[in-house]
Amino acid sequence: MKGFTARTSQQTREENARMLAFHDALLLPVIRGFGGRKVKSIGDALLVTFRSPTDCVLCGMAMQDRLASWNARRGPQEKIEVRIAISLGEVRVETDDVTGDPVQLALRASAFADAGEVVLTESVYLAMNKSEVPTEPFPVRELRVGETRLHRARMIGPRELPYDGRALQRLGKLRDPKLPLATRAAAFVARRWPVLAALALCFLAAAASWRVRVRRENDPVLRAEQMLVGKAPLAALAELDKLSDGPRARSAQVQVLRGKAEHGLGQLGMAFADFAAALDADATVADPEVVRALVDDLESEAFPLQWRPALVRVLGERVGAPAAEPLRGIVRSQHGRPRREALEALELMGQARDEDRLALATAELSDKVAPCPAVLNAVRVLVVAGTERAQALLSRTAAEKRRCGSREAADALRRLERARAQTAGAAGKPAPAGATTTAASSTPTSSLSLTPVFAPTDAGAKPASAAGPPPSPGPAFTASVTPGSTPARKSTKHTAKRRRKAKAKRVPGSASAANAAKPPAPATQPPQPPPAAR
Repeated sequence: MKGFTARTSQQTREENARMLAFHDALLLPVIRGFGGRKVKSIGDALLVTFRSPTDCVLCGMAMQDRLASWNARRGPQEKIEVRIAISLGEVRVETDDVTGDPVQLALRASAFADAGEVVLTESVYLAMNKSEVPTEPFPVRELRVGETRLHRARMIGPRELPYDGRALQRLGKLRDPKLPLATRAAAFVARRWPVLAALALCFLAAAASWRVRVRRENDPVLRAEQMLVGKAPLAALAELDKLSDGPRARSAQVQVLRGKAEHGLGQLGMAFADFAAALDADATVADPEVVRALVDDLESEAFPLQWRPALVRVLGERVGAPAAEPLRGIVRSQHGRPRREALEALELMGQARDEDRLALATAELSDKVAPCPAVLNAVRVLVVAGTERAQALLSRTAAEKRRCGSREAADALRRLERARAQTAGAAGKPAPAGATTTAASSTPTSSLSLTPVFAPTDAGAKPASAAGPPPSPGPAFTASVTPGSTPARKSTKHTAKRRRKAKAKRVPGSASAANAAKPPAPATQPPQPPPAAR
């Protein structure tokens, strides 16, 4: 190859390997086409043997024509130019080498050839078919002493086909040479790396999307979510049952999905158990659907009674603020138990307001069939509120003289008044004497006093009834009620007991005698009310 050493010093190893690969790809098919056999490569040189000297010369001409056609379409750095020398004689053939005098003559003759020429020795010229190969004499050069005759094939064609292409046409149409796959791939990547990078990213995205799709199709949890969206809770439970043997079945996500499916099927108790277990593990799984299901359970009359306290604690301690607004709606509902439990949950989470307490108390106290614990709970709620409206409700309850709740309301008013007086005293402003709150002034008070009256023992006194037994020497009691004074707060039970004992000591007619012996009241004394204050 012409200029191989100089070009090698200017090329990288990859570029040099690429040039030699093109060299072999262009010439070896031509050699095989004319029956030649490649013996070995010596750097940039090829050692080839043929059975016919004519075929050998025709092969050299065809090789030069193909290289000339290739070089005409390439730049200066990609051109490949070779010198070809042919010799004839007897050689020694080994496995991977050929030795002998013809080999040495060919090597010396190549030194006199130029790029694009085919040079042959005298022996080849005498042995070949001269009608097939046009030749011309070569200037006399000395190869050996006494052997100076050389010949060369004559160029009769244009620059692209210097030997007219006749020898090359015998091989038919040859394909353009191709680099090895690895070399071609590296060159392609070097030229198209931005496009290839974009394609790689698209491929990775498509692969990830496909993987997610396959996972969604095969994952029981994701399939259960899709079925719940499609309103198929029974099928969702069947998918979740596939995870019963694995640790994933006890995760908060799976328990929430199971609770949603059971709630959709009306299994309120089992759904609440799953929701509670999930919230104990992770409180962040309480999405709006879970909150709505738990609030529905609280409002439902079909929810098990034994689980309602636990439901109130879960709403107040685990769910918290997200359930506050739905619970306020239940507080103002017409159902007694749910509204009390809703307010309790609001108190647990610290979201209860005075209007919520007043709404519950108003509903409970307005309900004529409300049980006694509900009324007492309403009184306690009003005490917690402590507003003017709450005191007004307490005053009204105390004034109604209900079987249950009136006394507790009066006690609550007294405690509130005492607390207000203590607060005023702590502030340095004593409460004015006789001043009472509006709620307390509406409550009537009375005092009961018992005055002993002894029957007269005068012999001249006329008994009220002649048939009656003699009067008892014991005292008789008269009752007087003084309105406006504070009651002595004696126990009703003890008062009744004393009155029974006093009646037992009386005899018939003693009360009449006592009344007759009693002196008339002064004219200035106001009339006393009847003893019905009891």
